[in-house]
Amino acid sequence: MKKVDYKPFLFFSIYTIILVFPSVGCFNLFDWDEINFAESSREMIVSNNFFQVMINFEPFHEKPPFYFWLQVISMKIFGVSSFSARLPNAVLCIIFPVILFNIGSRLKNKTFGWIWSLIFIGGLLPNLYFRTGIIDPYFNLFIFISIYFFLQSVSTSKIKNVFLSGLFSGLAILTKGPVGLLIVLLSCSIYSFSEREKISWKKIFIFIFTVIIVSSPWYMIELINKGPWFLIEFIKYQIELFSKPVAGHQQPVFYHFVVVLFGCVPFSLFALRNIFKDSKLDLRFEKMMRICFWTVLILFSIVSTKIVHYSSMAYVPLSFLGSIEIYKIIKGKRFSKRIKLFLFLLSSFISTILSLFIYLLIYQKDIIMIISDDIQLRTLLNLNLLWQGWEWAIPLIIVFASLLWFIKFKFHPLKYLAIYSILIGLSFSLISYFIIPKIEFAIQGTAVAFYEDISKEKKYLTTVGFKSYAPYFYSEVDDLNKVDKLYQKKSDILKKYFSSSSLNDLNRLQKNKFNGHVLSWLIHGDVDRTVYFVSKKSKPILLLQNAKNLELIKDQAGYQFYKRELK
Repeated sequence: MKKVDYKPFLFFSIYTIILVFPSVGCFNLFDWDEINFAESSREMIVSNNFFQVMINFEPFHEKPPFYFWLQVISMKIFGVSSFSARLPNAVLCIIFPVILFNIGSRLKNKTFGWIWSLIFIGGLLPNLYFRTGIIDPYFNLFIFISIYFFLQSVSTSKIKNVFLSGLFSGLAILTKGPVGLLIVLLSCSIYSFSEREKISWKKIFIFIFTVIIVSSPWYMIELINKGPWFLIEFIKYQIELFSKPVAGHQQPVFYHFVVVLFGCVPFSLFALRNIFKDSKLDLRFEKMMRICFWTVLILFSIVSTKIVHYSSMAYVPLSFLGSIEIYKIIKGKRFSKRIKLFLFLLSSFISTILSLFIYLLIYQKDIIMIISDDIQLRTLLNLNLLWQGWEWAIPLIIVFASLLWFIKFKFHPLKYLAIYSILIGLSFSLISYFIIPKIEFAIQGTAVAFYEDISKEKKYLTTVGFKSYAPYFYSEVDDLNKVDKLYQKKSDILKKYFSSSSLNDLNRLQKNKFNGHVLSWLIHGDVDRTVYFVSKKSKPILLLQNAKNLELIKDQAGYQFYKRELK
């Protein structure tokens, strides 16, 4: 029996416990995605309904439930908080690199396994995402494992590999939707065609059957409970993401190429040569990773809605291709001085930009105000954030880590690669402790504090003129009962203006009109509890300002808070 190597698990466990776990609860969740997902998980607990994904206790058909289930487990154990919302991804900081180590060791040897796992967590964006409450890290892991087992099924006759590939594809669908299966099918189909690998109909059937068995029960339950509208709305949203920018997330076609190049330093630079041609290292898996990388990058470059983490699946194959080059250097290939210089200059550039930004926030606010005349930004810059004055130096740890690695690489390459990854983790931890909480407070701290202050009140609460999920999560909103006047009024509006009994029947334009009627009632109608309204000073809402029965109770940090007392 092959002896199990526990060193990677021990190393990454200590790494995560010291450098990741303590930092994930240092600041509040950010709008939109983090709070959106955390609130959906909280509402599952409040409603005791773990199959229905909701936001503000209304159906949320954009995402399947798997990641929410993980957050629910975390919240059940540790309570509802930013820490428990981010904990599932923090745990992946142990699981993900250990999996990369084991696969890398099987493909080549333990040296390669260590390189791949260490360089992955040493990448800037991968390390950052382990500290967030977004869906993508689990989604990416499931897709990667599915592709790995597909390749195993090609090289062996073991049916279990086909089953495992289908299992993890099904989990990817349950995590973020059909795009998970699309990435797997595109990558595997291109590989099979290019390598002239014939996949038997038996294997195809087992794969499809497993995917359906794993992913379809939840979709079927939703379809039965909600009717065809659920499936229609879900499909419409997926198409909408591809066809037009959602929520203003419009970027140039090369957006994800830039994100991956700069966000995945240093392994993105080591991988540059290998993403275009074979490394001659005799790794069959290499071609699949190259295909997977280009599939993800091209696919999400075509998609109209472009958000930073959409292309995060590309980090895994890219880190593999980068690891190949580092492995070759360890085994004797010359580490070019020009490559060293380029890597050092790029890491220095990224850290300098971060340091300069923080320095300007602390010492040169006037310069930022000259650059931008945004009212909200000017208001935020005038806040006293209690800087210590040395925070600008934290990103320079990246420069030190890079310099140390490049100088000492030839002596103990794995040792100094580990030190590099530790220093990257340390820099993000310090940023999480000393910098992000201040920035988060400046952006939304005043609003979050207000929501928390009224969390125990029986109230109605709404934002006006901007979209935010923070009021739901931090004010701990409850589901409306049939005896609540707002519940009754919503039903009346649906029947009177839309001849409908459900919001599910309304399109996006109709929902906007519906919300307008609800807002008007909250301001002028016969309410049965205190009502709070939140707007941004940069976008004055005349409807609130002119309402004589509303009191402006707070005007702070770019937010305006109105109250309608129950009389």
